[in-house]
Amino acid sequence: MNLRILTIVACLIFATQLCRGQSDTLQVSSAYTTHLIFSSDITYADLSNPQDIAAKIIEQNRNLLALKARSTFMDSSSVSALESNGNMHTFIVVYEHSPQQLVIDLRESHDGLLSENISGVSIGGKADAPSLQSLNKRKQQLYHIGSKKYKITALCENIVSYSDITYLTISLDNKSSVSYSITDAVFVLESAKKNKRSVSFERTLIPKNRHGSLSADASSSSRITYSFDKMTLAEGQVVKVYFYEQDGQRNLEVTLTARDINNAGKE
Repeated sequence: MNLRILTIVACLIFATQLCRGQSDTLQVSSAYTTHLIFSSDITYADLSNPQDIAAKIIEQNRNLLALKARSTFMDSSSVSALESNGNMHTFIVVYEHSPQQLVIDLRESHDGLLSENISGVSIGGKADAPSLQSLNKRKQQLYHIGSKKYKITALCENIVSYSDITYLTISLDNKSSVSYSITDAVFVLESAKKNKRSVSFERTLIPKNRHGSLSADASSSSRITYSFDKMTLAEGQVVKVYFYEQDGQRNLEVTLTARDINNAGKE
């Protein structure tokens, strides 16, 4: 009898653990786009209130769902998404003008070619790829890519290409008297020149891995290195790097041109 009770309790605990992570609260804004990254392609998505929220499955990356509030709303809503691997996710959605997170990565693991590059491994029988740690410590080689606002300087210090991997090293120098907190940068492939009929973005670029942090205390600096699938740009395209401050409005952006990306230093 005791064994039976223990078995039932164990099953309930296991079921509870399975349910965890499948339901959460998302913050969306009419000013910024929230992106959800899933482990596999999205085969179904549903909004409980499409009058308040707009959602879009990105054609170039069908495991990526973009959410944005149409306007300010008071009542909570929900969004559900079904992956091709069978995983179902349901989220409660609330309005927040400055969401704490704009990129939510739901992948269970960063598998694939580039997840190895934290420590550096052999790729396709070639010499070891450079590790993210070693690239993060490398001296700055680029000085023309950056922006400065609010006494905070954002710089792309290095762009390195290895095989089918592109690495970007980014730094923040905070000379203000207030700390600068940020979850992650957002990378968007855009047209260099836009007109009124242009969409807000062409494609969101998702890093395969990262090493370091962007958050910087007052009068301090930070550094982070990202790895991406091979990145090349056509003429007239740019990569915009957006920095959204948590619980603040000091947002920055850096523009990488086709020349910057396509002429990346070879490793």
